[in-house]
Amino acid sequence: MLVALSIDMRALGERVLVLRRRLELSQQALARQAEVDVMTISRLERGMKKRLEILPLARLAQALGVTTDHLLGVDTPRRRTTPAPLPPRQPRTRTRRQSAVPARPRTTAPVG
Repeated sequence: MLVALSIDMRALGERVLVLRRRLELSQQALARQAEVDVMTISRLERGMKKRLEILPLARLAQALGVTTDHLLGVDTPRRRTTPAPLPPRQPRTRTRRQSAVPARPRTTAPVG
């Protein structure tokens, strides 16, 4: 079953603007990253774009790190994020049991 969906192009442009600013990207940088014309982004953000093809929409969503559904306003935002880097590994410490036993000095084995 097909559902007719009305897309608010002004709201779409506002979402693009907010996400672009959050990522601290210029319109030119976003255009390069999304492989979309700068004027498309400019008109979209100003609410002057009447329609948008699916390919530029998908490229913008990917460049902004959101789904096309989020840009269209039909879904909650789901940012694709990479997991946070692990903290630096702490040096191993000796346990109580290991501390009770004196450490053996290391010696090199004779070669030959």
